[in-house]
Amino acid sequence: MSVAAMTATPALDVNRTAVEWSPVYGRYLTASEPVQRGELLIEEQPFALGPKCNGYVLCLSCYRPEVQERCALCGWPLCGPCSDGEEEEENHHLQLECSVLRAARARFYEMPAGSKYWPQLDCIMPLRVLLAKEAQPERWLNEVAPMEHHELERRENADVWHADRVNIAQYLRGPCKLADRFSEELIMQVVGVLEVNAFESRTSQGYPLRCLFPYTGILAHNCVPNTARTIHPSEGYKIRLRAMVDLEEGQQLQHSYTYTLDGTAQRQAHLREGKYFVCSCERCLDASELQTHFSSLKCGQCTEGWLLPKQPTVVESSWSCRSCDYSTSAEDVRQIVCALQAEVNAVQALDMGPKRLEEAERLLRKYKSLLHPSHYIATSLQQLLIEMYGRVQGYEMVQLTDQLLERKAILCRDVLRVLNVFEPGLSRARAMNLYELHVPLVLLAKSGFIANKLTGGELRGQLVDAIDLLKECVEILQHEDQSSQEGILCSVARQALQQLTISVEGLGSELD
Repeated sequence: MSVAAMTATPALDVNRTAVEWSPVYGRYLTASEPVQRGELLIEEQPFALGPKCNGYVLCLSCYRPEVQERCALCGWPLCGPCSDGEEEEENHHLQLECSVLRAARARFYEMPAGSKYWPQLDCIMPLRVLLAKEAQPERWLNEVAPMEHHELERRENADVWHADRVNIAQYLRGPCKLADRFSEELIMQVVGVLEVNAFESRTSQGYPLRCLFPYTGILAHNCVPNTARTIHPSEGYKIRLRAMVDLEEGQQLQHSYTYTLDGTAQRQAHLREGKYFVCSCERCLDASELQTHFSSLKCGQCTEGWLLPKQPTVVESSWSCRSCDYSTSAEDVRQIVCALQAEVNAVQALDMGPKRLEEAERLLRKYKSLLHPSHYIATSLQQLLIEMYGRVQGYEMVQLTDQLLERKAILCRDVLRVLNVFEPGLSRARAMNLYELHVPLVLLAKSGFIANKLTGGELRGQLVDAIDLLKECVEILQHEDQSSQEGILCSVARQALQQLTISVEGLGSELD
């Protein structure tokens, strides 16, 4: 989106939120009044958006990957439709960066054949932030400049710091001839702000990009979040933040800046390396991860015990069994987990077919003697199987036996049991699995009725249960962008809900 477009509409609409400060969190957001689940907290337009760093060559307008065409004016990557003005995305020729690159005669260089990383493109997103700074000085001063950029911590990673300094700061000040407008210190500050605070999103066509939201970006982190965000490509990538659960006045607004379905060690590593802090939320400090045993291993010395870390947030903490006091080192646990994860990665790399499904089931059986049933590796395999049952050749929905339908339903319930703890309320992941669960429930109810295993009343009861799943699925996904995968699923779920409701009403009339 162009700078001009972003300034044409109000950049920020804050509902029921306040900015607070503490030595621990710095600036953070709270609810300024009681808020009910699903209610809107924030609407914000991005300060800037652009390609992710360390990426491949892509169109600078629509972010389509692996393009061969170049802008007729500046010579930088554009796809054919965007170059010809056929796409609805903002016209690259109107972007300020195009005139900057054109005026400086900053040439886009081709990388050797087979290259997947174009370091020259790393300058685009910082350049867009810098140009937005000039176009929106008040917003920069009040919202972006105070954002954390962790310069001291980033300097400790000398290789990355040097690469950013050369590929971004020195490139913009040198070949792009911007030294009189932007200092190296300012450019490196922008790079840090993006690294620490930018959100990832996708275009309507599914291509990844980054967005900088100065107000929403100061949300505090928690591995059990109480807010949910949606980004809307069809509205200039506006972000909307809603309450996942009921909130009290003064309650801190929290979002997860890591993958919720990673174990504690993996989440902590991501936050230390990318966000420069150690999370001390209730989930991270609890070795059992809120009694889910999401990272627990089977004890090799007794039949009933589980291995848990003694100090979950300490990298080299030893692991011990609470039943027999057996203990092992963090390195031994890492080796076990890495070996299992490598097997899972190999299965996930297989083509979407029956072999992939059968291998995933094989690994789940194998890991029963090694992992807690709710371990994050087991959960990732369960999620993979949920997505394959009903879609893979030989395992399509009409081909599934009652036994396999039951299997899919069990997998859905197992994953939902975890999500109900880690993402309570209006969780996108919960909605997807609620939809997946309703399908086998409906098919099992109908086959049971046909086989005279269920009475008409029992059939109706089970269909009502499926309706309740669909209602919650729609409630969650109704706020998604209509062009997104989740928005499309919401439409499908709404249609299924209507059809199922009609069926149940008709069944009720017959039973009466």
